[in-house]
Amino acid sequence: MPSTPGYCDTESPFPYEYYTFHRIATDIVTLLSTLGIPQAIYIGHDWGSVIVQRVALWYPEHVLAVAAICVPFVKPAESLVPLETLVKLFPNFAYQIWLMNPETERQLSDPKNIEKFLKGIFRIRGDPKVMWNADKDVLRKIGEPSLGRVWENQDVFQYYLRCFQRAGSMRGPLIYYKTRELNYKDELKLGSDPKIQCPAMFIGAERDPALPPILWKTQGWVPQLEMHTVKEGHWCLVADQGKEISPILQKWVRKVSQPTARL
Repeated sequence: MPSTPGYCDTESPFPYEYYTFHRIATDIVTLLSTLGIPQAIYIGHDWGSVIVQRVALWYPEHVLAVAAICVPFVKPAESLVPLETLVKLFPNFAYQIWLMNPETERQLSDPKNIEKFLKGIFRIRGDPKVMWNADKDVLRKIGEPSLGRVWENQDVFQYYLRCFQRAGSMRGPLIYYKTRELNYKDELKLGSDPKIQCPAMFIGAERDPALPPILWKTQGWVPQLEMHTVKEGHWCLVADQGKEISPILQKWVRKVSQPTARL
């Protein structure tokens, strides 16, 4: 998938409307259609998980199957719940309060803080632990982390570091935490009982502190859902070089690629 707005070498347009799930889903479908790809199997992780779900909701005719990794299938909200209220129910989302704070954008305009943030967030099992899940003072809690093993190829780390430092801030990625109301208003148009009807799969990570198994139980609105669990954490796609998760993905893609799987 191409980088979405605000990431890597993309632009970071100012209107928040450029970052809504509907807008990005439309961009992706339009791009693939332009390339002569009318249908695809969509697989997403983290924000990508939410985005591919929305492609399946808004443009089902373009989706053969959809898989969500770590972030479970999240049904469009019936009412707008303030983030602060959500955090009281699920303290594991406390970090999002910091990420949506305007002051955080200023802090993450410092090249040194950008580097610290990237080092602190991207860690896998076996790395020294870093405290980051807080609603304020996240950078102070992160401290001075070492470079985690997820960045074993330091050229990859330097690429992402250059991208964000060249942009001057982490503004683009931070906007995704500021579009709750815009996404809610968009998704009212999907009706009172939207469903993802195509073949679907969710892979949950047991050691994901932000998205623990208790959050995986609300996916009954996806009728053809297949569920799997891996023992790694949030960055399960690269942990252990993907040895645990790759066979699950490969087997599922082979299955949903068969014409009979889509009848």
